[in-house]
Amino acid sequence: MSQGMNTLVERLPSIPAPMERLRGFQSQLGIVQDDFARMDHLSPSFLPEKDGFARRVFDHFHTIPATRVVLDHGPSPERMIRIWTHWYEAFFRNRNQDAFLNAQWRSGLNHVAAGIDHRYISLAYAMARKFIHEVAFTKLEPEQCSSAIDLMDRFLDLCLLVETDAFITSLTKCDLEIIRGIAHQVRNPLMVIGGNVLRLRKQVPESDPRQEIYQTMLLEARRLERMVRNVTTYNEVFQREPRTAPCDLEKAVHAALLELKPPENILVDIRIDSAHPTVLMDPDDLRIILFHLIQNSLENVADASKPRIQIVSGTSENKRNYLEIQIFNNGPSPDPESLESLFTPFYSTKALGTGFGLPIARLAVRKNHGHLTIQSHPEEGATCLITLPT
Repeated sequence: MSQGMNTLVERLPSIPAPMERLRGFQSQLGIVQDDFARMDHLSPSFLPEKDGFARRVFDHFHTIPATRVVLDHGPSPERMIRIWTHWYEAFFRNRNQDAFLNAQWRSGLNHVAAGIDHRYISLAYAMARKFIHEVAFTKLEPEQCSSAIDLMDRFLDLCLLVETDAFITSLTKCDLEIIRGIAHQVRNPLMVIGGNVLRLRKQVPESDPRQEIYQTMLLEARRLERMVRNVTTYNEVFQREPRTAPCDLEKAVHAALLELKPPENILVDIRIDSAHPTVLMDPDDLRIILFHLIQNSLENVADASKPRIQIVSGTSENKRNYLEIQIFNNGPSPDPESLESLFTPFYSTKALGTGFGLPIARLAVRKNHGHLTIQSHPEEGATCLITLPT
């Protein structure tokens, strides 16, 4: 593992647990505060088996080559057995729900820091489930066994959900920090390149053939600068949790147009449904969505003889409490077979495109419980169809 990645991993345990989301998992599984007391009540039957549980887990994973390497080069066998014994005890004795959720969250972060394949973590939980069932069938009365197993299974499901959330969150954080760092390191050299090309252009006559070369270099440098900005935006949208609020759609459309400053020869026709003027979503995400989709349309109509963009909204016919926004442009119509490819990062049909505008827009739409597609109209143009909650 590289030194940079090691630094990122060392910071993982400081990622705070998203308690609202974890409590949501708990609620979906039907676990209430009284269930923690029920687990504690079961502990006298199960805790005497804690050493047997820890030894079984250790012995099993020591037979798997991939995990044997971790066990042989990590903490001592005695310490690993103590760790698994402690987990088993806490599973039955933790009466505080937030402390329980936090403990499972830290467990997930620690597994990432140790470089453990998550498939083996899932296998460990499967082993725990099997072991606990065996103890239940051996020690509990038949009339108590079924309800106890149901309760313990729900707690094990909660453990695995929280563990998996922590695992995905921490790995994603590593990836995003690396991407952010790359974007930052690329931005400064690009500014230097662009500035030097401008100076070189000024030193040669307009008729000099080198002017065309410098112009191409300048355009490519600006395209890369846009790509760096778009990568940064994609990162920010990905990480940020939407804060929903009623958003005035017409104001947001005009704000996007004011920022984009479309050429005067492009007709922009806006028809917002006055009976349904708002959408319920994060205001920053709405700005990002409209900016990138309208920008995409402006670029698409650049070479049209009579460039036209139409922005229309109305209630969705298929989804109750949703608004449909259609952004039509009469530029070249995309190939119907490659419409989904347009939402793939870095994929672009434009010479100076970055391939990030549409992926950013779709990501922001999805994070706000909406839907974004493109419809191709051969010989007529294309429509971006956005469905957002109201």
